[in-house]
Amino acid sequence: MIVFYTAVAGGIGSALRFFLSQSIQKTKFHTRFPYSIILINLLGAAGLGLLTGAVTDSDPLLMIIGTGFFGGFTTFSTFSVEAASMLQERQIGQLAVYLLVTIIGSLCLFAAFYQIGQHL
Repeated sequence: MIVFYTAVAGGIGSALRFFLSQSIQKTKFHTRFPYSIILINLLGAAGLGLLTGAVTDSDPLLMIIGTGFFGGFTTFSTFSVEAASMLQERQIGQLAVYLLVTIIGSLCLFAAFYQIGQHL
């Protein structure tokens, strides 16, 4: 049953990512810069950090929500496509910002929310 629940959670995470991404793209703030992908990956890192800090390694919620929901919600593949596109188009400044904000931001948010999760 855990595989089924993980798959359902992954579907919910993917649907939420799609909804959030589409909502951001419809705003006046949408540009060619992938703000929605940054936001989604930062939120996913924070959420996974909170979950990982709050539950034990053997808790099934770690698999269902961590692997399922956050695995479906976050997107390394789209991050990679966006980064490669910026590199190909020689948008080095944007690429540097994108990489730094996503990678450093994700690590920092994960660590901070992990600590918060440990105190829940």
